[in-house]
Amino acid sequence: MKRVLSFAGNIIFVAVVLYLCYFIIQAAQNQSPDVFGYRMLRVMSDSMEPVFGSGDCIIVKELPFDEIKVGDIITFSSADPALLGSLNTHRIVDIAEDRITKETIFYTKGDNNSWVDDYTTCYEDIVGKYTYKLPFGKKFSSFLEKLSNREFYFVIVIIPVLLCFLSCVIQLAGDVRKKLK
Repeated sequence: MKRVLSFAGNIIFVAVVLYLCYFIIQAAQNQSPDVFGYRMLRVMSDSMEPVFGSGDCIIVKELPFDEIKVGDIITFSSADPALLGSLNTHRIVDIAEDRITKETIFYTKGDNNSWVDDYTTCYEDIVGKYTYKLPFGKKFSSFLEKLSNREFYFVIVIIPVLLCFLSCVIQLAGDVRKKLK
């Protein structure tokens, strides 16, 4: 029984390490990993003050088209050439139908801005709806920013993950040898 629990624990540990590797690789490529429809994002400007500001970490959740309404705070891939397709998180101030394409379009605005965004967005560009701001998000965001430094990333992330993985493999090999005896 002890061996079975040890083996199960090792399998769970390996699964967690592999998931963390996936998360880290996604973050290193400036992508936000999806966890059961939720994504964590780092805020880059103060356009949504006082709800959240630059450096905060927010959680957004995928949402069906029919649940989108005026007043929702959404994250979307911006069509604004100045943002180069980056993600933007603003509040929906109006929903309309495009006269040419007949597609539903969303007008957005930052709460801290006095103007509506110059470019509209469509459902296909929406990543998700803002659900909450992480406590201590600015500190976590600062840590994530340091991960973009390759040396820091290697020392703080890669080496410990490899050591944990190696330890797990050695323990699994030992358990397998004991079972074979």
